[in-house]
Amino acid sequence: MGTSGNTMSGKTWIGKSRHAFCVDMARHFEAQQREALESGDDEAAERYRLWGLGFLLETKDINAGKAKRIVSDTEAARLRAAEDEAKQAAADAEHLAALKKKLGITPRANGSAYRPFRGGLPTLGKDR
Repeated sequence: MGTSGNTMSGKTWIGKSRHAFCVDMARHFEAQQREALESGDDEAAERYRLWGLGFLLETKDINAGKAKRIVSDTEAARLRAAEDEAKQAAADAEHLAALKKKLGITPRANGSAYRPFRGGLPTLGKDR
């Protein structure tokens, strides 16, 4: 259904070309469903109905139950890259937390209280 497998990820946007593709495919499967019903093949008709429904669901926000915001393809690429970056950052943070746990490193309650050097810059001969 989704090329990147993120159909049910809760996105609230869809690119223009992806939206047009999904709507065209839904119409195509709707026509095939009509043909299958006219020929009496109920199993094929149900299969085509489900395929069409899948493409229509790609254009809707599953959580809110309304149509997704249609954005330009360049904006969609930017949003997709930002999502991928956020996913990678979350995965990296999870991996780091697992490594810290494995090594027995516990975070300090107040990290700023353990600074190795508390003094200011040296005066370098200035008047005191």
